[in-house]
Amino acid sequence: MFDAQRIINDQEEMAQERRPFETMMQECAELLLPRQSNFRNLAQMYQGHNLTTQIFDEYAQQALEQGVSLFEGYVMPRGQIWQRFELDDEALMKSQRVRAWVDAKNAQLFALRNDPRSGFAGQVHESIASLFCFGMQSTWPDIRRDVAGRAIGLSYKSEFIGQIYVREDANGLIDTIHHAFPLRARQAMGKWGEAAPEAVKKAIRDNTPEAVIDFIHVIAPNRAFQAGRLDASGKPWAGAFVCKTGGAELFQTGGYRVMPRIVSRFINAPNESYGRCPAFTILPAVRATQQMMVDIMVASELSARPPMGAHSDLADQMIRYAAGEITYGAIDSRGQQLLRPLMDGADLQPAMAMLDKLHGHIDRAFYVDMLQIRNELKSHVTDSQLYQRDEEKGMLLGPFANQETEWLSPMQEREIDLMDELGLLDDMPEEAIEAMDDGVGLKTVYDNGLSRAQEAGAAAGYFRMREQYAGVAANDPEAWAAFNRKYPPDKVLDKLGRINGVPASWEASDEEREDAEQEAANRQSIADVLAVAESASGTAKNLSQMVPANAV
Repeated sequence: MFDAQRIINDQEEMAQERRPFETMMQECAELLLPRQSNFRNLAQMYQGHNLTTQIFDEYAQQALEQGVSLFEGYVMPRGQIWQRFELDDEALMKSQRVRAWVDAKNAQLFALRNDPRSGFAGQVHESIASLFCFGMQSTWPDIRRDVAGRAIGLSYKSEFIGQIYVREDANGLIDTIHHAFPLRARQAMGKWGEAAPEAVKKAIRDNTPEAVIDFIHVIAPNRAFQAGRLDASGKPWAGAFVCKTGGAELFQTGGYRVMPRIVSRFINAPNESYGRCPAFTILPAVRATQQMMVDIMVASELSARPPMGAHSDLADQMIRYAAGEITYGAIDSRGQQLLRPLMDGADLQPAMAMLDKLHGHIDRAFYVDMLQIRNELKSHVTDSQLYQRDEEKGMLLGPFANQETEWLSPMQEREIDLMDELGLLDDMPEEAIEAMDDGVGLKTVYDNGLSRAQEAGAAAGYFRMREQYAGVAANDPEAWAAFNRKYPPDKVLDKLGRINGVPASWEASDEEREDAEQEAANRQSIADVLAVAESASGTAKNLSQMVPANAV
């Protein structure tokens, strides 16, 4: 299926298609994400290189990092199972055995992600930063192995987007990915061993293990896919490596059951294969803040140490002008100043006001202002107003939801496939196996701050309804009983708990609820018995008082 020279030619065409984006990406990297500012020449990027020489106002850098933290908090909050897979069959999911298995596997997947050795947290953070700054990110989930080659979990790698090239299918979805990357000969030998290309083996034989060798990893749809086969022909995605150094050599061909490299775009314009992002939008403001900060610093220095003017008669005199010094020659014998500042201190207020305005634009571009919405609320706001604010947040953070489609759901598919390869799904219930053999698939459900904010409108509507109904049902218990029959509190509590992010583990189990109801019923029975006994005692007392004393 693959031809080495054809892959190299395709790579050159794809690089040409992406070149206009690289100019913006490089400038955004230099001003916003310096640690990834090596688009121009990967081979000349040195570790520890000073990357901040062009930055005079670091506000945009900090805003980007805050936006990344906001994304993490709303979309993938740590310590929570914010993404779940389920079988796409409601009847099957009613089975307690199937539900228990699905819950166990979701918990196991998050345990694999949260393993400190997987690198998930740090690598995902870097991918989000790439998404905000360059409009794209690339993540490679894989099986993590120890030094003996034994599988011990999952690993995650955030890949530099400058090495990723893509093409779309007819539906606008990414279906072909090239990863162009260099490796030193010793690294390539350690990665592929005897399967390494001849250029690598030659470098090792020539005792040049630090020689840099260029590779391309291509993944594309398997045009010769044959369902049912167990080899690479039976896998819908085909992959291969090409060594560009020393001639075009194809090696390590194979296939994948799901797309292994997860590339997503922040937002995708029509007729463009590469993504756009907030950094592209706000780039003019970032440029302006850099220049304004330089001007403000110059003006401040001129105000603190203004240039001085002196009479030409003093040209042959050495005059010292410094803080804490006595300046001889600055005053004549009559007490007149011979040195005068050539300019008064500049008024920096207009410049600072404009700088603050530009900083506000940057905050909005990176959603930093979302962190301040609740700070504007007063103490007397109603519950419905609070939920309305959350609903507004869900609307404004809508672009984040695109990552559920292009990044997080495909990544989950890859993780499930890796879990299957590790044998972690071998205990799947028989009914689930039969259903999947019959074509039942998996669906992804999200339970995070973003999904809850998008559902907050329902809670706001409920509380608005209560507030409006309170005027009708005032002092009328029957009216409130009708309201509760229409909107049963149990259902309302379930929905409010989800929207407010109350953990499901805090809910009472069916057995606990039954015990509580039985206990309440027992207390009511005892109260009824005591009430009857008290009534009977009072009746007997009244009767005894009615009998005359001489009637005995």
